[in-house]
Amino acid sequence: MCEKILEDVNPKTNKKRDWQREKIKTFRLSDSYKRLKMDKKAKRVFDCSDFLEFAVHCDTEEKKLYRANFCKVRLCPMCAKRRSLKIYAQTSQVMNEVADDYSFLFLTLTLKNCEGNELKEVIDLMFKSFDKMFRRAKIKRVIKGWFRALEVTHNLDQSSHSYNTYHPHFHIILVVRKGYFTGKDYIKQEEWVKFWRESLKVDYDPICDIRKFKANDERELSKSLAESAKYTVKDNDYLIDSDFDMTDNTVKILDQALAYRRLVAFGGELKKVHKKLNLDDVLEGDLIDTGLEKDKLRKDVEYMIEIYRWHVGYQNYFYWGSEIK
Repeated sequence: MCEKILEDVNPKTNKKRDWQREKIKTFRLSDSYKRLKMDKKAKRVFDCSDFLEFAVHCDTEEKKLYRANFCKVRLCPMCAKRRSLKIYAQTSQVMNEVADDYSFLFLTLTLKNCEGNELKEVIDLMFKSFDKMFRRAKIKRVIKGWFRALEVTHNLDQSSHSYNTYHPHFHIILVVRKGYFTGKDYIKQEEWVKFWRESLKVDYDPICDIRKFKANDERELSKSLAESAKYTVKDNDYLIDSDFDMTDNTVKILDQALAYRRLVAFGGELKKVHKKLNLDDVLEGDLIDTGLEKDKLRKDVEYMIEIYRWHVGYQNYFYWGSEIK
């Protein structure tokens, strides 16, 4: 039955896609949910991606994910990886549609770290403050569209005075007219800080980083897009090695704080383009076709469907069978 281990190499970068590593992480998260008595979620995560089917080009042998059982639990490491790819792809597609007419800014909005028991309330404040700030007359006049993603980092540096605190912040791509940088409506960094502070109603100046996308620098553009497309939480922020108590406490905090939220959103012109392109929801939509590659199979090409299943004993994906597509 087990003839070969799954090998999936990205033909563009020649790097191996490590399905095994992500699958092993799902078991660690499942164990945490089980200890937290969240049995249904534990089962969903445990079963996530226990089979993977690939369409293999009969000539080039290039693999494309064809079918899989993803659980879509928000903290699932496997699903988070797929979502990040999808967010990156969709953001790139949408921006490409308006790039001839607009310029882009990359804005990061932060506030002070908070304790775990404050995180849900602080994220509530952030979303309300974002909506309030973007209703300001000047911002409404200047900003023609936006993409917003929430990221939460967990400080695990034991030498830090803010150890075991959480840092929620927004990564935002802003759409502005081409003449924005020389026009009278240009918004300086000090203004962004003022607007964000007033919206949050805090007594300190929160850090706001604003920078222009270098449209003619593909490497910088890709780097900025990757920064904005990171999924909300990195798994090493909540799957803490050899510390089950902290893992469980962190999973519980994040699971509750992130539930039922629009963690990634498009607004203005980018929302219109997203709808026009008929792109699905990046959180709840299809995690097989990320849109990053030409995922759709060509009808004029013959493919072999290779099926791989997770082998509990060997802790890896093994070939199960194949069929002609």
